[in-house]
Amino acid sequence: MSGGCGTNTCGGSAVVRSSGFSSAHLPFVDALCSLSSDVDPDWTMISAGLLSLRVADAWAQPGEITDDELALRITAVAPVVDAIRDDDELRDALRALVAELGPRHQHHEVERALLAYGRALEQRARWALALDVYASLIEQHALRASPATPIHNEIEALVRIAECHRHRAEWTRAEETFAHAAQRAALAGDSAAALRARCYGASVTAERGDWDAADAQLTAVEAEAERANCGDLSALARHGLAHVAFLRGDVERAARLAFDALDDLRDPRERDRALIDVAAAFAELGVRSAARDAQLIISATTQDAYVRWTSLINLMEIAAADREQPAFEQYRRMLAAPAQRLPPRLGGYFHFYSAGGARAFGDTETARDEYRRALGIATRARLDPLAHDSAAALRALDAAPPLPPPDAPPARAPTPATASIAGALARMREAVLPDAPR
Repeated sequence: MSGGCGTNTCGGSAVVRSSGFSSAHLPFVDALCSLSSDVDPDWTMISAGLLSLRVADAWAQPGEITDDELALRITAVAPVVDAIRDDDELRDALRALVAELGPRHQHHEVERALLAYGRALEQRARWALALDVYASLIEQHALRASPATPIHNEIEALVRIAECHRHRAEWTRAEETFAHAAQRAALAGDSAAALRARCYGASVTAERGDWDAADAQLTAVEAEAERANCGDLSALARHGLAHVAFLRGDVERAARLAFDALDDLRDPRERDRALIDVAAAFAELGVRSAARDAQLIISATTQDAYVRWTSLINLMEIAAADREQPAFEQYRRMLAAPAQRLPPRLGGYFHFYSAGGARAFGDTETARDEYRRALGIATRARLDPLAHDSAAALRALDAAPPLPPPDAPPARAPTPATASIAGALARMREAVLPDAPR
């Protein structure tokens, strides 16, 4: 899914519309319209979400409907939610939301249920739908909250909105919304939430190429977190610094910082991300055995679709470098089914590494087609490094005479500075996947 976010999105400042509460939920309507028929497996899941959100809209507006009318709507939507058969977690998240919509329930409980539903959609890479859910939460908060109401859920919704924009390569919206979340948290006296939002915002700044600014932001956050004795936030900043180090080409430092952050990161998703960066560092160093160990651990244990797809793309790249065509094709096929729904960054790299594998195995025409797809996605999403690499690869294919496929890059042993990390990864992989081939 790419492009704009419809009407239910946030650019980082005001989310509530001056015309009042919107119950259009156009991303859900658009998603239903894109399906071929109502027998599509996604139809029940999306329609149940749409109907549940519309009940939540009515609940959020005092005096809009009577308690009896609300009860009737809840009774009507419950069987639609129960009809979701192929996704227990998503069905349970919607059940929990509907259960909170009684006349005497508290709005902060409904907000928490909306957050849980939005996160479930994020895990399935349904960014547009998740954006709509989080924007609804913020609108409800504005309608029902009193001045004394904690704004933790609103801040978390802003962070999740920014994360969705980041996944969709909407860099300006992501950066602005993270900054807005940090500002709201600071004004509310929630220093931990402010530090977390600043960490995430710095990661977007790094992705946009301003490494010095990102490094300075993350260094400041790490120092503030350590003074506040917030070990998990210090680790989050350290992981951010690892990512900046990787982008700068200081790969050994990136591996050490990201691995060092692992033990103190509380959120499993943050641990996944840190482990992905450890794997990327080892791949860059040519230590493919350690990179493969880390990616196998991630693909087997993560609950996040985006993270799993990232891991499979990286495993595909490693298999191509090792000239292991059966493994390469296995990972490529696992990604090909959801390829139409991969977000821009992952979709671009999927086609780029598909092209690299095709070229390594002697299929020049497929390689050319895949590089063109990667270049198109990178250009539209303004992924400049990927666009540059894809264009260079196409020029190499079109050279006269055509350049031969590159030799397999040599596999290297860990450096003294990273040997202990590689050993730890091997032990972790053996514990998680004892039968996985080396």
